[in-house]
Amino acid sequence: MTQHDLRFPAEWEPQSAVLIAWPHADTDWAERLGEVEDTYVALVAALTRFEDVVIVAADDDLQTYAEARLRSNRVDMHRVRFVLAPYDDTWLRDSGPITLRHGNGFRLLDFRFTGWGGKFEANRDDQLVERLADAGVFTKFERQPIDFALEGGAIDTDGAGTLLSTWQCLAERHPEATREELSTRLAEWLRQERVLWLDHGFLEGDDTDAHVDTA
Repeated sequence: MTQHDLRFPAEWEPQSAVLIAWPHADTDWAERLGEVEDTYVALVAALTRFEDVVIVAADDDLQTYAEARLRSNRVDMHRVRFVLAPYDDTWLRDSGPITLRHGNGFRLLDFRFTGWGGKFEANRDDQLVERLADAGVFTKFERQPIDFALEGGAIDTDGAGTLLSTWQCLAERHPEATREELSTRLAEWLRQERVLWLDHGFLEGDDTDAHVDTA
């Protein structure tokens, strides 16, 4: 695999599966877990009409419970795969891999996940990409650990070489870095030709510090 063959696809491009983590009482859904579980059942039911779903469960008991919920709602279980791994929370868009494509293969960029700048416990989430890779969730891949805090929801791409992010979020994570330095790093890691920064987009009470997916 050469550096020039790598491409960061847009999120609307075809995909082989959707990766989610099932909520439980030790995640931030605890206060309204019942209604959130109902939402997850509906989500998986909708997704499996079109593609496979990989569900991360924290332990055997949670997997058994989630399977029962899905079966009782007539979800197509042939499209569902469970994998066991501990996690602090369910936001896999932020803690999961950022994936570059190379033909039929992939490079999983495993950035540091810090619980949105240290707001929440994140040690298990920071290990999640490696655990999922070791569990055989991904095929034809290489994992690249990167000692740099970055969440998937903080960036967006058109799949054609342009990356979009919000300055507040990245500056909050890396206050010592200049805009030019961050642009250079992101462009290199994510194989982008240009990086665009939004200077507005902050939402009051937003734990992500203005992720671009809420801007």
